[in-house]
Parts: sequence; structure tokens; C-alpha cells
Amino acid sequence: EIKRTDSMITLISASNSTFPLYTVKSGNSTQGYGKMSLSEPALTVLSSSCYLVQVETGDLGDVYKIRVSCDDVPGFKGWHLKSFHLQELHTKQELKFECNCWLTLKKEDKELVKEFPAVAEDQKTLPVYKYVVSVHIGDRWGAETFANVYITLYGKRGDTGVRKLRTSLMEGRKFQRNKVDSFLVEAVSLSHLQKVVIGHDGEGYGAGMYLKMVTVKESQDSDKEWVFPLWSWLDTHLGLCETVCEIVTV
Repeated sequence: EIKRTDSMITLISASNSTFPLYTVKSGNSTQGYGKMSLSEPALTVLSSSCYLVQVETGDLGDVYKIRVSCDDVPGFKGWHLKSFHLQELHTKQELKFECNCWLTLKKEDKELVKEFPAVAEDQKTLPVYKYVVSVHIGDRWGAETFANVYITLYGKRGDTGVRKLRTSLMEGRKFQRNKVDSFLVEAVSLSHLQKVVIGHDGEGYGAGMYLKMVTVKESQDSDKEWVFPLWSWLDTHLGLCETVCEIVTV
């Protein structure tokens, strides 16, 4: 895991096995300046620069994707990531990730989290899907919420990491009583979905919500749908008396 002041790059592997030393090369271009750090010290990434750093890790096994995220801090205009390279120093094995995207809420997909599949001669490059995540709010008094809602999808091939459900595909205020809101969650293929973890941050008066279910499709055109039923409150005083819960598919 590579951390930076306003962003994080996570190396996603298929196993938890011990590696030695990596050279990580991230080609990027940013508007203005950004900071990138491995704990300490923080290093400045200039516009149109190539950043090189060594990271000591456990055995990553077969890395099949990376996840890159940025925090929406005041004054952050966005980060354009061109490419990302990962090389194991002893074997010289290199993985390449072609990114060419913005991480910002002001351009393109308006996303601060992106996943990229590894490109290597000896392994298949996995597809990237825009999962359609639909949140079904129940028909109960006070079922709606104005809190920030987060979700993580889990499949046979890993997870999406925590994603904030920002922009609904439906019109009107999101997460209202008896309403279904759909969101796009872009991620490298998870294979068969197994569970979701969904919750909110409790912001606002009466933040608890009554959640009927979550449904997920691999794309807007897909016929395959996973259903995660709950029919309970996500509230500190009602139902589960929790604001976060894990739901397995039926």
C-alpha cells in the first residue's frame, strides 16, 4: 500500500504470500502540485512528472489490479494519472497499468477512486465493469436519510474497497422514502458477487435509514442481478442498532 497526503494507491493481489523490494514508477500529470508519500517523508510531485519509489512489502503473489484514490480536500483540483509501473527488483518482473484518467469530482466520471487491471504477457487482463448498485429505501416513516452512504462490494475476486455513493442515476434527492437510487461503481471484475457492506456516517438529524435491499448488476445492459435483502433499519437506536451492516446475496 502506497500512501500519499491526498491519495492512496493500493496493490491488490490474489494471495497474501512475502516479497522483498519493489520499484514503483508512477507516470502522472497534475494541475499544480500534489504530495505523494510513503509515510515519511512527504515528497512533492510536480506537473507532468515521473515519480519513482521503492517499497518493501510482504509477498504480493499475483497482482491483478491496483486501486487509486484521492481525498476531496479543500483546494484539490484533481489528479491526472497517466500510467503506473510495478517491478520486483530481484526477478525484474514488471507489471504495467495504463490509466489515463482524472481523479476529481470536476471532470469526466467525477470519481475519486479508480481501479486498473494489470497488463502482463503471461496473464489475462481482466475487464473493468461499471457495476450498477441500486439502493432500495423502504416505505416507513423516517426511512430516508441525508447522511453520506458508503458501500463495498465483495466477490470471488476481491472487493471494490469502500465507495461513497455520490451521484444517483435517478432524479431528485437521493435516499428518500420508498425510492430506489442507482449508482455506478467502476471496478475490475469481481467475478461472482457474494456480499456487500453498506452503511452511513450518521450525519444530519434523524440519519438512520430503513433499507429494504441492495441490488447489483454488472452493467446497465446486464440481465444478471444480485440481490442483497435486509428489510431493517441502519440506525443507532432501531433495528440492528448499527449504521453499518454486511448482507450476503440470496
